[in-house]
Amino acid sequence: MSLSQRKKLLIDTDAGCDDAQAILMALKNPDVDVIGITCVAGNADADQVGRNVLRVLQVADRLDIPVFLGCNEPLLGDKRVRSEYHGKDGFGDAPSDDSPDESLLQSEHAVLALSRLSRQHCNELSLVCLGPLTNIAVCIRMDPKFGTRLRHCYIMGGNHEGKGNQTVCAEFNFYYDPDSAYVVLNQLTSPITMVTWETCLKHSLPWDVYKTLRANDSVCSVFLRKIEKSSFNFSMKQGWERYLPADEILMAVVLNTDVIKTCVAAYASVELKGFYTVGQLVVDWTGMMKRQKNVHIVTECNQSVYEKMLQNIVGI
Repeated sequence: MSLSQRKKLLIDTDAGCDDAQAILMALKNPDVDVIGITCVAGNADADQVGRNVLRVLQVADRLDIPVFLGCNEPLLGDKRVRSEYHGKDGFGDAPSDDSPDESLLQSEHAVLALSRLSRQHCNELSLVCLGPLTNIAVCIRMDPKFGTRLRHCYIMGGNHEGKGNQTVCAEFNFYYDPDSAYVVLNQLTSPITMVTWETCLKHSLPWDVYKTLRANDSVCSVFLRKIEKSSFNFSMKQGWERYLPADEILMAVVLNTDVIKTCVAAYASVELKGFYTVGQLVVDWTGMMKRQKNVHIVTECNQSVYEKMLQNIVGI
């Protein structure tokens, strides 16, 4: 593939265990260039997210990729209570004996880096959002033309059927910072493709498939087993019947359009004031609001293609 055909990705992450696997998917794809990784609070505070990302890059032998620390608070209001699923540090509190030197973290703020890199690679970058959208919303506020320079924006977040994983009807990334999600969906002027929580649920995996994915002793398998041990035990304690990847599905969509089986265009926004529904994705399925369609929502994926991509990470 020529340099002009290679996909250029800018990844914004809150670096939990699923983010780690999604980032590895991108790093192991020979036709992709990861231009930079920006860090936002979500599964952990932004500085811890930066340390987590460095650990992922070390596993992939890609510490040359710049990592930028970003927003540590939601756009408005206080931090939300996190689930115990990813542990306190986002990586299941799994210690590292040889963590990369934190001096590798860039001094430039993530929001400034987003703006600068979008100018440097104008109309070439695909932005992949794996966490709360705080960095992206702040960038839009600072640089309203940011979206016009992006090739595409991919978002893991929201819930197109109103099923929640953080509250009864809100998905974690959108619930953690609903105001930023609102800004991004309504003011980012690039094409947006979303993978929602219900799509993740639809493409969950049996535990025997998960165990097969982690069975060998490749560098990636050993690393993922280590950081996922706590979340695996949490899942068993909760009695979950299946393994529930999330960011991995979005990254599969980014890397291979054959993953997408059905995708629906619609206008979507986010509830900001509901008593029970703060952070819920609101989709105008019937066009009642007479608003221009602003998102493509992936509702079904090709499971076999997706699972093959998961196998490739660990060398199966």
